[in-house]
Amino acid sequence: MNRETWLNLLAQKMAPRFDEMGFPLPKFRVSVGFGAAGQRSATAAEVWHSSVSEDGTFEILIMPDQVDADLVACHLAHELTHTAVGFDQGHKGNFAKVALALGMNRPMTATTPGPAFKEWVAPFLAELGAMPHAKLRFDRGMSKPAPRKPKAGEDGERSQDDQADQEQRPAVPRRAGESTRPPKQTTRLKKAECSQCGYTVRVTQRWLEVGPPHCPQHGAMDVDVDLPDEAGE
Repeated sequence: MNRETWLNLLAQKMAPRFDEMGFPLPKFRVSVGFGAAGQRSATAAEVWHSSVSEDGTFEILIMPDQVDADLVACHLAHELTHTAVGFDQGHKGNFAKVALALGMNRPMTATTPGPAFKEWVAPFLAELGAMPHAKLRFDRGMSKPAPRKPKAGEDGERSQDDQADQEQRPAVPRRAGESTRPPKQTTRLKKAECSQCGYTVRVTQRWLEVGPPHCPQHGAMDVDVDLPDEAGE
């Protein structure tokens, strides 16, 4: 058995649960490989839409540095959820409903396996045995850029008008329907939104590296930005 066979067999074992929830899985394939951003991707997995496949198949890619069995299973279930509910749901609506029912932890943009999820997949992992894969070590290019020195006459801080201008600039989208890779953003302030009530805040990359902001009522919020994805997007 190779790693692709292992991943596809695991996905097949997960499929009945999606049927039970009313979201049957479409035709898909699972492979180990780099996504749209290559080795510099900030995500752990990615799925490409069937509309860009010559045989109409969703293509799920698990990054080759992912080796923990529970995490790999969670990444896979995360991307399968995208295929089941539709890309139009993003990480909200039916996506959040299914992901939470499967036992994944928030935030929805970077789900991790909760106790219920681990219990669900444990028999599958025991039957399949260890994933026949060795971690590929590579540089994701996530190091912080050096801070820009202020020009003459600048005090090193942006004015409120500059900050507002940055905040209102739209994200640079990928072509619609291609993959679940988050669109590249040009803003310094990143948008975070509660998937339950819509509570919204904006936060800088510096604090996102500490952790996602929290809604006062519902906890960890979803962030629309390329961050290390412990479960894909």
